[in-house]
Amino acid sequence: MSSVAKTKEKVKKFFLSISVKLFFTFWLVIITSVLISYLVTKQFWHSPTQEQADPAQVKILAQYSASLSNKRHVKLRVVQDVFYRKYQQYLFIKNLETNKLHSPKKRLWSKVHHYIKRHALDNPVTIDFSFTQVTTSRPVLINGERMQLLIANKPNRKLLTRWVTQLPITIRLFMLLTISFLSCWLLAKSFGKPLIAIQKASEDIGQGKLNTRIDEFDKRTDEFGALARSFNNMAEQLENNMSSHQRLLGDVSHELRSPLTRLQLAVALAEKNIGKTDEQRKHLTRCETEVERIDEMLGDVLTLSRLEHSHKTFTAEDTIELNQLVEQIINDCQYYANSKNVKINIQSKVFVTLQVDVKLLASAISNILNNAVKYSPNEQTVNVSLKQNDKKISLCVSDQGPGVPSDMIEKLFTPFFRVAESRNRKSGGTGLGLAIAQQAIHLHGGEIFAENREPNGLSVTIILPVSLDS
Repeated sequence: MSSVAKTKEKVKKFFLSISVKLFFTFWLVIITSVLISYLVTKQFWHSPTQEQADPAQVKILAQYSASLSNKRHVKLRVVQDVFYRKYQQYLFIKNLETNKLHSPKKRLWSKVHHYIKRHALDNPVTIDFSFTQVTTSRPVLINGERMQLLIANKPNRKLLTRWVTQLPITIRLFMLLTISFLSCWLLAKSFGKPLIAIQKASEDIGQGKLNTRIDEFDKRTDEFGALARSFNNMAEQLENNMSSHQRLLGDVSHELRSPLTRLQLAVALAEKNIGKTDEQRKHLTRCETEVERIDEMLGDVLTLSRLEHSHKTFTAEDTIELNQLVEQIINDCQYYANSKNVKINIQSKVFVTLQVDVKLLASAISNILNNAVKYSPNEQTVNVSLKQNDKKISLCVSDQGPGVPSDMIEKLFTPFFRVAESRNRKSGGTGLGLAIAQQAIHLHGGEIFAENREPNGLSVTIILPVSLDS
């Protein structure tokens, strides 16, 4: 690409940038608003009005006119200075023959200057301007010419306003354009910079850079700071979800490898022992067991995946009596617990009706209860208690097993997590039961957590909101 083409491309990119678009938009809006305001307010600007002359001012003018008429040669500038020092007011002297006006050398008197030169003021009057009042005298002879004296009060405008209004219109327009230009440019930059950062971060996320964050603006207290924090939360959640899915995929691959290896070995041994009925039956039974384990694991993975993506579509349509559901689950689990002489004891009951997904909630409670039975020593007791506190129901399942190391409790609900590898081999579980239970409880708007008991054992607590009282 030639240098001219590159320059054109850069210029085009500059004028299409967010900051430039915002700048021209803001500038056009401000200039238009100022012009409209100018045209509207111009209609209400104060016009000088003539009213009855102020007697006190007329008296001063008469005395001063009399003192000047007796003098042969008068220096007008000196007269004005002396008058100001004596009365702390400004003196205008108008030559009625030449229409020349001797006024104080300050721009703030330009409006008064123009008005007096354009109007013939033969009789004493007081002219009310927006910022001062001017009183005229009768004509008087000074230096052989007909002149008129006028007194002006000190102007009451603020210094800055007074200074600006006296500037030529071209300079005022230039100041307006310059100030509005700088203001709009700074405003556009303050808006454009975070927008450009968010745009670039979005592109990076789209390219797979999930660790992208907007750290430059997330401390701001305005809407851009809130937008940056929302973007960071979204990016973090997306990164966590992708990491979880990748980790889940890796865990599934790892977990499937063992049963598949055993299945291949069992098939090979079955082929090797063709004709030996007993040996062949044993290996085929092993194949059937491994296939069932693989099927169970895949079913749990699909269930977990479905629950993780059901937050927007989940609806609880079943109405059940919680105590009745818990007793039914305990009866089902007791059948397995009898093989270890473990007794499941319900310590307290709460009679409350909830609106839930019965299948999901029963699966969550059953998984927790089965785990408690699995890791309880023989001839021990698993306790189940139900309590109600305000608008929440808590269900606690406690065993008397070895418990879990304190640094691993938070990982209990992670898919495929095991405190010890041997646990899975003895129980035949997939390592997904508690993860599925957690997702099911979260879908119901509840919480689930585990904690060690003293002197030994583990308790898992489910907290559910009461959505429909009996």
